[in-house]
Amino acid sequence: MKRAIAAASVLAAGVMLVLTGLAAPSRDAPVVSSLAPLLQKEIHWGMTHSEVVDAYDKATGIFDEEYAAKLAHLEPGSAMDELESERDSRKANFVRSYTEFLDSPTGYDVTPLHGEYSYNNGEAIQRLLKDGNARYFFYIKDRLWKIYDEAPLKSDGPLGATFQSALAKLGGILGAPPRVRNADSAQGLDRTTADWQDGLTHLRVVDRTGEHLAGIVLEDKRTLSNLPSLRSNKAADPFALDPSIAAITKGGVSDPNASRAGAMDAGASKKKHN
Repeated sequence: MKRAIAAASVLAAGVMLVLTGLAAPSRDAPVVSSLAPLLQKEIHWGMTHSEVVDAYDKATGIFDEEYAAKLAHLEPGSAMDELESERDSRKANFVRSYTEFLDSPTGYDVTPLHGEYSYNNGEAIQRLLKDGNARYFFYIKDRLWKIYDEAPLKSDGPLGATFQSALAKLGGILGAPPRVRNADSAQGLDRTTADWQDGLTHLRVVDRTGEHLAGIVLEDKRTLSNLPSLRSNKAADPFALDPSIAAITKGGVSDPNASRAGAMDAGASKKKHN
């Protein structure tokens, strides 16, 4: 009993030290036994977007299971018709939400998700709405590799009202405090981020306190490690010089008429002295 209490105290102290920034920084995200419970049983890495749609939209799929209990308590009539219409509308909206990141900018470029994808590398996204909250499915080469939930931060919510409370609750569930890193553009972090990992999956929690949200991001580790090669097309720098202009100016900018003007000046000076 004493050992159990001592272990719990150490875990709690570890969580608090990390949250207050006093713990020594960890080089890698801590490894936990499994992140699988955070994924729905019907969803797994590598699914095509059509397979994900089918998992949600098919008869007896995720949407049908979600509405089954509510519909079971209704008699045939307008209330049942309205609920079934809502379910069918969500199914249709999920299909239509599929967006590919090709050549043209998308509306996602002005959202906090702008760093989660790239253009011209076979990437795409799908959005699912539930109770006003959004879940995003990310694909590369039409293979599911990332799920991003916008989880509300509120006092009566499962994660509590603050980013710190969310980390403490997740740390308690996973059995270890996270690695916490401050925003750092050099590391590709535009917000404070905490993370954990298991053998297959990486979990990130992104601080979006200003929106009363936390970004809960699950990523396939195999895809994550291969991103540099999968994203072979790099974003163009809008401020970069055109290659032809860069070639001309490589040796420094010069006036092509300067030598001619100098020769004319020298000739005029010679005539004056004569």
